[in-house]
Amino acid sequence: MPMPSLPLTVTADAPGKVILFGEHAVNRGQPALAAAVGLYARCTITAEGQAAFHFRSGTQRQIVSRPAIMELARQVEAWRAAENYEAIRALSAADYFAPAQYVLASAFGEALPDGLEIAWESDIPPSSGLGSGGAAFTALVAALTPLLPELPTLEQRAAWAHRGDILAHGGIASALDTQTSLLGGVIRYTGQGLAEAVPCAPGLSLVIGNTNVIAATSEVNTRVRRWLAERPTSRLATFEAIGMVSRAALPLLERGDWPELGRLFTLNQLALEKIGVSCPEIDALIAAALDAGAYGAKLSGSGGGGIIVALVSPDTRQAVAEAITAAGGTALVPQIGVHGVQFSRK
Repeated sequence: MPMPSLPLTVTADAPGKVILFGEHAVNRGQPALAAAVGLYARCTITAEGQAAFHFRSGTQRQIVSRPAIMELARQVEAWRAAENYEAIRALSAADYFAPAQYVLASAFGEALPDGLEIAWESDIPPSSGLGSGGAAFTALVAALTPLLPELPTLEQRAAWAHRGDILAHGGIASALDTQTSLLGGVIRYTGQGLAEAVPCAPGLSLVIGNTNVIAATSEVNTRVRRWLAERPTSRLATFEAIGMVSRAALPLLERGDWPELGRLFTLNQLALEKIGVSCPEIDALIAAALDAGAYGAKLSGSGGGGIIVALVSPDTRQAVAEAITAAGGTALVPQIGVHGVQFSRK
């Protein structure tokens, strides 16, 4: 397919995210709250009549033809229709850039060009619960926008980025990560359409503690599905309780009642422990944060490792960060509620 006659380079920066409330429950019909954070994935696309697709991210490299990408997308669609998640997980494990290829085929369709050069850089720790993949796919879609035959709607961009997460997470994923990265700020996501912005008082302050334990989201999600399937009626109540906590948090966020919001953090964590997605490293960082004066703390993301978020005041921020470090974690204090994805071209 023909591309613009002049060299065109587009760069997009998409923020990571933290889930404030609603992990795993969001996949069972409950609302979730999330915030964009000032850690970014950057995607740069160069279109100069490339004869193949050149992918680069860190030490990963790949060159793929247009027909191979189109065939991959057809195969993934068939697997999704048949709910063959094992095949999807195997593909994602074997091909690092398969999710990006799926996004490309979804966005362009038959207008997919013969080739592009696509490169990513990121300061978001991978597989940590900070939405590194969602940010990468959101940045990819934003960088593609000037190259598409027609200007996509916000809903289309959200759907395409989400497809990357679907493949990366083994066939099932909420759109919470990608929509937080796309929209920015603090959002409420229900699984229906686009997320909505949430009023948030000034002063929302978090210390993020990275356990540095990597747990694949697809594996944790599979474990949670099996846990629920063992006793679906009684165990569904745990996800409903998380939904109640998410709803109760909304007025507290709006008026800035941080002590009460912190208590809800801890309640949410208790439910996540019952589901079985905490781990000793998460528990240790949460205890350290609470002992150092945090209003509340919980894991954020799929769990099994990854990060915690501690709600703090300006007076306790430094002490909580130091306590997390002393407990074996890595403390991060990025800006919270930043703008969504942005792109530039030249």
